[in-house]
Amino acid sequence: MSDLPRDDALSELQWPEPPAPPDRLSASIRKECTQNLKARRGLTATQRVLLSVLLSALVVGVLTYLSAGRSRPDGALRAALFGAAGWGLVQAAVLGVGLARPPGKRVSRSFRLIVAVAVPVLFLAYLALAASTRLPLGEFFHGHHAGGAVGCGLHALLFGAIAAGGTLFVWRGTDPLTPGLSGALAGLVGGLAGAAAIGVACPSGETWHLWIGHGVAVLLLVLAGFLVGRKWLAP
Repeated sequence: MSDLPRDDALSELQWPEPPAPPDRLSASIRKECTQNLKARRGLTATQRVLLSVLLSALVVGVLTYLSAGRSRPDGALRAALFGAAGWGLVQAAVLGVGLARPPGKRVSRSFRLIVAVAVPVLFLAYLALAASTRLPLGEFFHGHHAGGAVGCGLHALLFGAIAAGGTLFVWRGTDPLTPGLSGALAGLVGGLAGAAAIGVACPSGETWHLWIGHGVAVLLLVLAGFLVGRKWLAP
């Protein structure tokens, strides 16, 4: 037993360096463990925010142009454009608070969840305050009003989906921690863009029309953004 080397002697022995793994094995490990993730140059957070805001503004601009020949009450277009500009600032704030900072450095998850829930509710409240009339619900659904509201709602959903889809694409693969919540915020941004656009194209002062034709799309796109974001925004 005395001939066995002691621990301090073992530490002084020259151990051979382990052989480097073959390139083929290294490539296989990288593929399985990192899905071939490599450093690459991408858009900065500021560029992503600007692209998202620009996309929303483009959606509003296109629908405004397409509806240029429609007759509107005096002052309705100006009021709708002011409203679209105001909610555009809200969209920029949602992007700045919810998506611009890197994962792990953003505001708390609970605060971002409050934003995703509270902003659509505030938007519906804004529509109610902006309304000048409110028909009885039975009269609204049995008259021609319901058809017009559904038509506006489909347009708001379509253009909002374009803005939301573009925003999700711009921010794809950027959130490994809360991709669903970030997707909901991207859907919120797109939904507000679609609602603002239809507000310019089809201004209305009736409460039910505003809620169904302008507001429901925001709620639907928040939910859709949550579902799509879980796949698109995760690396």
